[in-house]
Amino acid sequence: MKFKVLLILSFFILSVALANGKIVGSIIDETGSPLTARIRIMSVQRAFLITLYTDWNGDFEIDLAQGQYEFEITKGPEYERKIIRVDVVDNKETEMKITLNRLYDLAQVGWFGGDTHMHSTYSDGRQNVEQVALACSAAGLSWAVLSDHNTIAGNDEWLSFSGKGITTIMGEEITTQIGHINALGVNQLVAWKPSATDEDIKRIFTDIASQKAVSQINHPFDLRNPFERIHVEGFDLIEIWNGAAPPIAEGLGNRESQEYWYGLLNQGKKIAAVAGSDCHDVYSSYSLLGFLPLQTVILILQRELPGSEFIEYAKNNEQILRSWVKHGLFPGTPRTYVKVPELTQENVLNALKSGKSFLTNGPLLLVDINGAEPGETVLISEKMMLNIHMMSNTPIEELRIIQSGQRVYTISLRGKTLFQCSIQIDPKDGDWILVEAFGDYPLYALTNPIYFKNR
Repeated sequence: MKFKVLLILSFFILSVALANGKIVGSIIDETGSPLTARIRIMSVQRAFLITLYTDWNGDFEIDLAQGQYEFEITKGPEYERKIIRVDVVDNKETEMKITLNRLYDLAQVGWFGGDTHMHSTYSDGRQNVEQVALACSAAGLSWAVLSDHNTIAGNDEWLSFSGKGITTIMGEEITTQIGHINALGVNQLVAWKPSATDEDIKRIFTDIASQKAVSQINHPFDLRNPFERIHVEGFDLIEIWNGAAPPIAEGLGNRESQEYWYGLLNQGKKIAAVAGSDCHDVYSSYSLLGFLPLQTVILILQRELPGSEFIEYAKNNEQILRSWVKHGLFPGTPRTYVKVPELTQENVLNALKSGKSFLTNGPLLLVDINGAEPGETVLISEKMMLNIHMMSNTPIEELRIIQSGQRVYTISLRGKTLFQCSIQIDPKDGDWILVEAFGDYPLYALTNPIYFKNR
C-alpha cells in the first residue's frame, strides 16, 4: 500500500516541482450562477492525471508545468461533459471561465441521484467530511450517505452540509469478519462484534429497523470481504454494484451479486438493489493505474493485496480494468436514483427500500409499464406496454430488457444520447422486468424491477 501511494505521489510532486504556470478558473451554469464541479487534468504523454474540485463558489486554481493538458469538467450525468485543451505557458497565469450546461433535470419529474456508501477520515477514508461533501456536490448528487466503519462520530458534521444543496444522511458500515452491513439513516451506533453468528446478524437487522433506518448488505461476493451470512433474512437492500470493482464483469463480485439478486427475485422476494461508490478517496488516485505499464501495475497490486487471485484477474482482463479505473472511483460512481415526491431523508429511505430506483454510472433510465414504475406491481392485462426513456451525456450503444432473469429484447442505439420507445411485452404471473443500458465500458445502468400479478 505504501509503495503504491508513494508512486502516485511521486508523479504529483514532480508536477509541482516543475510547475511554472498557473491556471485560475471558475465554473458557472447557463444562467451565470456558480457551480461546484470536478476537474480532471490529463496528459497521456506524461502519464499524468490529477483530480481537483472547485470550492463551494465554483472557483479553482492549480500550478502546472509548462505543456499541453486536457481538462475534463463534469458534474454528474445530468450535465454536459466538457473537454478543454489548455496550453500552460512558462511564468504565465491563465484565466478560465467555463460554462457547464445542464442537459437534463430529473428533479423536475421527481428523480434524485445519491450515493449510499462512502467513507471519511472518521474511519479509513482519505478525506475529511467537508471534502467528501464537496465532492458529492461536484458530482451532482442530490443526497448522500456517510457510512464510516463502526462509527457515527462524523454525524453532526456531515448533517451540517445539508444546507449546501445536498441532503446528507447519516449511516454506519457495520464491519465484521463475516461481512459488512450498511445502516442507512441511523442516529445511534449499532453494536457489532468482529466475529458474528447468524443470531448476531439478525440482531443487527433488528437494531437498524428499530431506528426506522434501512439495512443494506454490502458487496456480498467481494473477493476480500464476502458476506458469509447472506442467507440470513431480514435485510432491506442488497448492494449489487459496488464502486470498488468493475460493473458487469464476472469474477470480482458485482456480476455475482447481480445474479444472486436475480435468484432472490425469482423466489418472489422483492428485495431492492442499490449501487454505491464505496469511495475512500475522492481524488481517485487509483485512476493513474490506467496509464501505467501492466508490469508496474502488477508490482503495485502484489504489494497491496494479500492474495494472488486478483493479480491473475488483472493479467487476464487488462483492458476491462484499465477502462474501468480510468473512468474513476469517485462519489456517485456508481449512484442510485430514487423517485420521491419531495427530497427528504425519510422519502429517500422509503424509496430505496421499495425499489423505486435505478442504478447508474452515467446513463439515465426512466421506465414504466402501463404507468407502473420500478418497485411497483402491475396487473396483467391484454396489452402490456413497456415505455423506455433513455438520456445520457455520452453515447449509449444498447438497451436490454430482462424478464425474470432472461434477456428477452435487445435494442441497438448506435451511440444515441437520447432515445424513447414503447415495446409490447408478454409477462406471466410472478414475472418481473427491468431494463439495462450499455455504453463504452464501463458505462452501464439498470433499473429495479417492475413486478406482475394476475387480477
